Amino acid sequence: MKSLEERTKGIRLVCTDVDGVLTTGALHYNDGPTHDKTFNVRDGAGIKWLQRAGIPVAFISGLTSHATLQRARDLEVEDCIVGRLDKRPALDELCAKYRLEPQQVAHLGDDLADLPLLTSVGLACCPQDAVVEVKTAAHWVVQVPGGMGVLRAVAERILKDQGLWDGIVAAYSRQP
Repeated sequence: MKSLEERTKGIRLVCTDVDGVLTTGALHYNDGPTHDKTFNVRDGAGIKWLQRAGIPVAFISGLTSHATLQRARDLEVEDCIVGRLDKRPALDELCAKYRLEPQQVAHLGDDLADLPLLTSVGLACCPQDAVVEVKTAAHWVVQVPGGMGVLRAVAERILKDQGLWDGIVAAYSRQP
């Protein structure tokens, strides 16, 4: 059985569900044809740090949402796959694109649609408020609820275990 540190050291791509992971899962409907979502800025920081370290991030969501597409654009997340209730083919596509094995991928998920990915990847993570079946499948139940910075916690752990965290911190410590 691999340790969490052994798993994080081999990660070359981070995939995440959106609703219930990057958001609380709440959908706010207004008078228009779309709904609003609230994303946590801490997750955005974690995504940018991973990208700067050369680890791409991909969104894989069962729900097609303008808010998700806009958040991906804002963070320069190149791979934003939405409207895919069957998420396993999306993982296969991403592995082919980046020439990776599933063991080199981390996935964050919170509900049953994420199980096929969580049981396939090298690092399966979920927020503390994920459903019990996902918690059982996860290598790491992060003690942060969905929408409250769970991806940021995963990003920090990956970057620390890969020896890249000090460089991230140093970039903020430099004087102009």
